[in-house]
Amino acid sequence: MNNSEILELKKRFKFCDDASFKIETCYVIGSEKKIQSRMNNYLTNLDESDRHKYIDILKKGLSGVLNRNLLNLSFERSMDGDDAQKFLLKIRDSELSDEALLDDYYAKIINAYTTVGNYLIITVYDAYDVMREGTDGFSQRESEEVFRYIYSCICPVNLAKAALSYHEDENVFAARIRDWVVEMPDVGFLFPAFNDRSADVNSLLYYCKDPLLIHPEIISDILGCVEEMTSVAENKIFHNVIEEFINEAPEYDTFEVVRNVQDSINDMLENKVFSDEPTLDRKGVTELLKNSGIKEEHLPIVEEKFEKELGEKGILHADRIKEKGRLEVKGENVKISVKPEASSLVEIKIIDGRKCLVIPMDSDMEVNGIIKKITAKLEEEKQ
Repeated sequence: MNNSEILELKKRFKFCDDASFKIETCYVIGSEKKIQSRMNNYLTNLDESDRHKYIDILKKGLSGVLNRNLLNLSFERSMDGDDAQKFLLKIRDSELSDEALLDDYYAKIINAYTTVGNYLIITVYDAYDVMREGTDGFSQRESEEVFRYIYSCICPVNLAKAALSYHEDENVFAARIRDWVVEMPDVGFLFPAFNDRSADVNSLLYYCKDPLLIHPEIISDILGCVEEMTSVAENKIFHNVIEEFINEAPEYDTFEVVRNVQDSINDMLENKVFSDEPTLDRKGVTELLKNSGIKEEHLPIVEEKFEKELGEKGILHADRIKEKGRLEVKGENVKISVKPEASSLVEIKIIDGRKCLVIPMDSDMEVNGIIKKITAKLEEEKQ
């Protein structure tokens, strides 16, 4: 699914007066792996304020950045993957009306989901009458498909923070009664995927709040899908590979290595021939770093670290390991941010026996909003 398709479904929840929105909730006591309560209803039957709170939670599970905390997953081509896919299709086709099927669904989540606290499972069923775009790209014509899907979120439930509150009856401020509050989703998924504005039963959209904690047990044990790394996780692994040989060979200038690597990645993305996102396997990463100035004798370190992190057949996506923001240089007491296009101006030099980061100051300098006139001083020295 792309951003446009995700946004289209997300907008559905703004207009949930449609009677097709059915909702099922299951409150689980995590420490006991026990179901405390369940509800099965239509969103339209809920009190308006309650309905909008559910909608806020459901919309959050469709929010984020693709490849960062929104992942397009496909099913394993194995018996387990096939079974999981068929199971999800049964839940969808039951329109959340088969209690025994839902019992099995909750049992799978409770047995697999790793958490220490309580949580609420929210699942909705919807039948979306998909309007087709006209030839002009704006007007709409009669729909050709009803997109039927289920969408589940798993939300932590925690005690509200202790605080003073105003008690109107007694006209005093006193400690408020702490109650259990449903927080925004930790994980969630939408099945089937809405690819090309149509149902794709071979894939689904997966949400994780923390890109470094994607709950692989949900992906493999419940959904039967191929695990996909987030861009954050790929970046972390790539950084680990670079750190490995830099620590082994201190003669490398870290700033220069990072800059050269990012330049090589940018060249790869700019010169790509095919529309598919370029990927790098173990040999590809080794070649990339070799082209970035890494010596031949250190390349085995790169291959060994890559295989340790990702396995023999692992890959990294070039666009996900590209630094999209400013380059940052951090020390114990300092942090400097540099625009990528200006990174070549920054150098590491030995001055008075100390290694220093040298940044040319050819323009005025601003510190906490206070401007120091550098240009005028430079003109004086020239004269």
